[in-house]
Amino acid sequence: MNPNLLEVRRRQLLLSLGASLLGAPVMAASAAPGPVVAAPFYGAATLLRMQRRHAWLPAARQWREAAEALSRQLGQGCSGAARAPARQAWVRTMQAWTQASAVATGPLLQRRSSRSIDFQPTRPRLIVQAVESLRMQPGPSGAPLPPDAARLERTGSPARGLPALEWLLWAPDAPTDAAACAWAQGLAEDLAREAAAVEADWLALDERDRRESADPEAVVDEDDLRATFAEFVNQWLGGVELLRWAEIERPWRAGREDKTGWPRQTSASTALAWQARWDRLRALTLSPAQVPAPGEGLVPMALYLRSLGLMALADRLDASTRQADASMRGLSPSAAPARLQQATRALAQLKGLIEGDVAAALQVNIGFSDADGD
Repeated sequence: MNPNLLEVRRRQLLLSLGASLLGAPVMAASAAPGPVVAAPFYGAATLLRMQRRHAWLPAARQWREAAEALSRQLGQGCSGAARAPARQAWVRTMQAWTQASAVATGPLLQRRSSRSIDFQPTRPRLIVQAVESLRMQPGPSGAPLPPDAARLERTGSPARGLPALEWLLWAPDAPTDAAACAWAQGLAEDLAREAAAVEADWLALDERDRRESADPEAVVDEDDLRATFAEFVNQWLGGVELLRWAEIERPWRAGREDKTGWPRQTSASTALAWQARWDRLRALTLSPAQVPAPGEGLVPMALYLRSLGLMALADRLDASTRQADASMRGLSPSAAPARLQQATRALAQLKGLIEGDVAAALQVNIGFSDADGD
C-alpha cells in the first residue's frame, strides 16, 4: 500500500475540479438506502491518528476501568453473596476487552495481549494446581494471598486471563474456597495491569500525534506509515475472519449435535461477546451519518474510501457491512442453523471484499492470519 500515491491521486482529482485540498468535500451517494455523504480528504496518517484518538484509546480506557472494577470486586470474595457481582464485573470486563481488541493492532499486537490474557481454551487442571499451590503457601496471616505478576508469569497463559476467571466463577466443579478467590483476584489484577500498560502505550502514541500535528515542520516516516496502515488493514480483515470462523463457524461445525465449544460458553456470554466484537468492527467499517472533519472523529473505512474518490467501492463496502449487521443482530448459539449460516456467509462476503477489492485499491498486501481457517 502506498498512502502517498493515493494522496497524490486525490490531489489531482480535487485540482481538476478546481477545489481546495483543505476544504472541498466530494459528494457521493452511498449504497441505498443510505444518505448522500460528503467526504473531506483524509490521508492515511490522519485516518490512523483519528483511530488512535477516537477508537483505541477510549476503548483501552474502558477496558482498564472495567478490569480494575473486577479486581476490586474479587477482593471482596468470589463465592456466596459475592459471586453474582463478581460474575457481572467479569462480563463487563470481557465486553470491554472484546471491543478494545476487535482489531488487534498497535500495542495489542506488539505486546501479544491476546495470548497473555485471553488464551483459549483454558486449562482447568492447571488452574486447580495453581490454586492448590496457594493453599500450600499461605501468607503471614495464614490466609492465601493473590499471586503477584512474577508468579503468574511462571504459571503460563493457559491458567490465566479471562477464560481462567470465567471457569473459576461459573464452572460447577471449580473450587470456591479462599485460595480459589485469591487466585481469581490475582488474575483480575493481572488483567488490570495489562490494560493499564496498553492504555499507556496508546496515550504515548496519541501524544506523539499531537506533537506532530502542532509542528508544521514535522517529517513523517513514510516507511512507518505504510507499515502501520498495512498492519491495520490486515488486522481489520483478521477481526472479521476471527468472528466468522473461530467464534461462529468452526465451533458450530464441531458441535452441531451437542452445541459445545462456543466461546464464552461457560458463562453463557457467547452472544454478548459476538455483539461486542461486531459492534466495533461495524463502527470501523460503515460510513457514518455524521461525517467528521479531519482530526475531529473516527473515520470508518468506507468513508476513507470515499475520501479517495473510490465511491463505488465504498458503496459496496457499506452494503456488505449492512448485510452482515442485519445477520448479526440478536444472533446467539441457540439460533437455527440457517440463521447461523446466514451470518457466516455475510461475514465471509465482507471478508472477501476487504481482502480482494479493498486491499487492492489501497495497495495493501494481505498476509496470513491466525484467524484464517478455510
